Amino acid sequence: MKVYRSHRLDLDFSGGTAAQLQDYLSEPSRPLKALLNRKKVQKAEGGRFHYVSRPYSLLMFRIQPEVIFRARWIDTSLQIEFEDCTVRGLGKLDSLVLFCCSAKIFPRESSLVAEANLSLELKSESAAVWIPRSVLQSMGEKALQLIIERLEKRCQTGLLKGARGWILKYG
Repeated sequence: MKVYRSHRLDLDFSGGTAAQLQDYLSEPSRPLKALLNRKKVQKAEGGRFHYVSRPYSLLMFRIQPEVIFRARWIDTSLQIEFEDCTVRGLGKLDSLVLFCCSAKIFPRESSLVAEANLSLELKSESAAVWIPRSVLQSMGEKALQLIIERLEKRCQTGLLKGARGWILKYG
């Protein structure tokens, strides 16, 4: 069973040019510091990062994703690809849940655009027979909605604030 969601967010950004926004995004650690809790993200080699999210509450579960992802500036966008994600807090289902995400953030004149493709997959339904498929589907959709809401909030607050601050200081 798999649930999938694509999402796009256009962020109005007055006071900066597309070139300035491109300069800001072109060094991945700058926007990542604005998007993620700095205390929980660790930079690794090869443009990789390790991040442990704060927990989400979902029905009776308190889930906490732990992610290894790569962030790179390619052509005219910051591209973020999850390479490994472990979801903790689901008990015996921890090892059966696969979360995937790819995202890109790119500048436009007076705006930033963030796009993400997300999916949650239960690797083996036989281990979760005791949970009805409709409940699993609903839980997956709710989990993706919670993730999208958190990402939107981080883009609307942290990313815009980080870009404004950087442009005022260096742009």
